[in-house]
Amino acid sequence: EDMMSSAPLMTTCMELQIPLTLINPNLDEIQSYFAQVLNNITDMTKDVTMWGQRNLNKKDTRRRTLRFNETDDKEDSMKNYYKSVSEHKEIIRMFMGLQGAMFMLKPDVVKLLESYLSYAYLWAETREKQVQELVDTNPLIVEIREKFQEYEDRAEMIRQLPEEHKIGAVEIRMDKFKLALLIESDAWKHLLGKNLGLKYKDKLTEMVDFIKQQEKILAKPINDLDDCRLAMACLQLIRENFIEMDLDLGLMEEAYSTFAKFKIDVPKEDIERIDTLRFNFNNMVNNAKTVQEQICHVQGPLLEELTNGVKGFYQDVLEFDKDFDQNGPMIPGLSAREASDRVLLFQARFDELWRRFEMYSSGERLFGLDVNDYPILHQRKKEFNLLNKLYGLYITVNQSIDGYFDLLWADVDTEVIMAELADFQGRCRKLPKGMRDWPAYLDLKKKIDDFNETCPLLELMANKAMKDRHWKRMAKVTGYLFDVESPTFTLRNVMEAPLLQFKDDVEDICISAVKERDIEAKLKQVITDWAVVELSFSAFKNRGELLLKGSETGEIIASLEDSLMVLNSLLSNRYNAPFKKDIQLWVSKLVTTSEVLEKWLTVQNLWIYLEAVFVGGDIAKQLPAEAKRFSSIDKSWVKIMTRAHEIPNAVECCTGDETMGQLLPHLLEQLETCQKSLTG
Repeated sequence: EDMMSSAPLMTTCMELQIPLTLINPNLDEIQSYFAQVLNNITDMTKDVTMWGQRNLNKKDTRRRTLRFNETDDKEDSMKNYYKSVSEHKEIIRMFMGLQGAMFMLKPDVVKLLESYLSYAYLWAETREKQVQELVDTNPLIVEIREKFQEYEDRAEMIRQLPEEHKIGAVEIRMDKFKLALLIESDAWKHLLGKNLGLKYKDKLTEMVDFIKQQEKILAKPINDLDDCRLAMACLQLIRENFIEMDLDLGLMEEAYSTFAKFKIDVPKEDIERIDTLRFNFNNMVNNAKTVQEQICHVQGPLLEELTNGVKGFYQDVLEFDKDFDQNGPMIPGLSAREASDRVLLFQARFDELWRRFEMYSSGERLFGLDVNDYPILHQRKKEFNLLNKLYGLYITVNQSIDGYFDLLWADVDTEVIMAELADFQGRCRKLPKGMRDWPAYLDLKKKIDDFNETCPLLELMANKAMKDRHWKRMAKVTGYLFDVESPTFTLRNVMEAPLLQFKDDVEDICISAVKERDIEAKLKQVITDWAVVELSFSAFKNRGELLLKGSETGEIIASLEDSLMVLNSLLSNRYNAPFKKDIQLWVSKLVTTSEVLEKWLTVQNLWIYLEAVFVGGDIAKQLPAEAKRFSSIDKSWVKIMTRAHEIPNAVECCTGDETMGQLLPHLLEQLETCQKSLTG
């Protein structure tokens, strides 16, 4: 107990392994090291020799070293005190008492570790969410400063934590744990700084861009009414935003000053921009005052220019209106293409008139004059809005469809095309009803509808089931040659054919291609299945494998019936023309195979029965002629089975040539003759 309350014997470190606080090494390891220390203490007595023994030669003296993992049990030639000490009752009692000394400290260690879990909020998984929520509340600068100071105070509190804790004979060092807490605490501060920096960076960029744009306008000389209009609009914009910008600028300066005070990392570019922002803002305001004075100086000449300009403008508006009525896109009889071209031409002229209208109206307001109104312009503007909706869609549809036509046939994706056409149809329906008798609308609707009607045919024609024979049939029906093998074959080549005129025939050819593919796949599956079906054999007495296995052969016959059902259904399908001969061939093969196998089993059963009678029995002596007949049958049977081993495939063996079809009936007839002789 005195030892446990004195200076510590063992040292460990408290560490943070999120979400746990622990010591390293732990109590188990400390207890192990402590036991090794105790062993080393008793091992020292091996070097203490008993009195009254002569000294060993120096060459024989062996120096001992303390070791944690091994001890030297080899006895010295001189007696020492190791045995006396290690076997002393008091020493043994003390050793036993110290064996679990470190484990006794566990409750106090656990209590200490749990006490530091009060800092668990530092490594909370919701840290980013909490910080972002704070930023989203648009905190005042004073609130931001208080929050950063709170983080600084918390870090200082962590630094003031004890350097170590002493529990019994164990000292727990705190330096690693305190460092981990400081890292987690600083993470909050820097995350808040980063998120606020991003927020203020957006405001900073917006203000810098605004100043640059206005400075660019203010730098232009005022030579005419249009320049004056732009300058006045710029001055108005600056006046409207001045107070808000001045306040925001002050807030940003305080914010970046706070970042610097609390050592928050800020991009160098942003620091440079905030340092020059106040100067640039004041410079913009001063330039605005200068431009205001310039406008006052040129007021007289500009007023004269305005008066003359308004007179000429009115005549230009009347001429445009007259020309639009006589030569514009809305006159009857124009094709959709020509009307579309005229919309573009007249739109350019109208845009120039509208620019002049805005310039003169702004000038009239500037000089306090009555603002002239031009109802004709407003009416034409509404008409151009409608025309642009129609002809804009007209141009878009034509460009899209022309783009479809240039697609290689192999790259055509009908789903994408149909989706775009559906969008075009929807936009077409939303056009004003008054336009629905315009040539452009009718042409547009027909183009969309025709292509939309063709798309299902294109989808069928693009199916991988389409073979060369189907394209040839389609060419014969439509009178158009489809060179699908050409690397330059495009959708345009397909659309040149009169597909809609022969819609039903084209659909039938495409559908037949899909049906034929299914028929071909089923036929190939039957052929593939029977390519691997082999006969199974079993031994007969000691003569070798001379028998077909009955159960396996029965399964083959049942499978033959299933395959014949599939083939018969294909044979009755009206789309089977390209494969009809192959289907008929395999029907014949499987029927023949089934008949041969059934007869084979019948012959086999009769042969087994008679073999027991005529081979090695008295009956053979009594009926020598029949025995000779059976001997010939037996040789033929062996030949049949030998051939079956050479050609194990069931279908090939039964239908490869006429052997089985001719020999089995003959053998059956001979065997039945032998059997009748026995009954006679």
